[in-house]
Amino acid sequence: MNLVFRPMQKKDIAVVSQIESSLFPDPWPAASFAAEVNDQSISFPFVVENENGIAGYTICWYYYQELHIGNIAVRMEDQGKGVGRYLLEEIFRFFDEFKTAYLEVRESNIKAINLYKHFGFEPAYKRKKYYRNGEDALVMVKLCQ
Repeated sequence: MNLVFRPMQKKDIAVVSQIESSLFPDPWPAASFAAEVNDQSISFPFVVENENGIAGYTICWYYYQELHIGNIAVRMEDQGKGVGRYLLEEIFRFFDEFKTAYLEVRESNIKAINLYKHFGFEPAYKRKKYYRNGEDALVMVKLCQ
């Protein structure tokens, strides 16, 4: 599978929003993705493409060597094919000087938690009832020397 990592563009928002809605019970609205694409200060939205189009995406915020992965997802039909792993590898290659990285993940999303652990993230604490359905978020942190 040939994968390409690139900045998200306005033309990608409809597809990204569609993927988001297909995966999450409380998806980000298209306007939120548009705001991230338009924010040139700390927001870094990216997509990963394969031969079938956009396979995954992420929204990262970077400020003074602190990286926060605010949203990351892989299209359902591309899950389990290394797209998420590739996406994280490229994020860390792009932000090669970060000292600390954070993300939130649903406590029930064991596959994602295991992937993040593979990349050195450790559970730090829970955010109680973080998601609209009342599920807790596990905040995970990766420290770099």
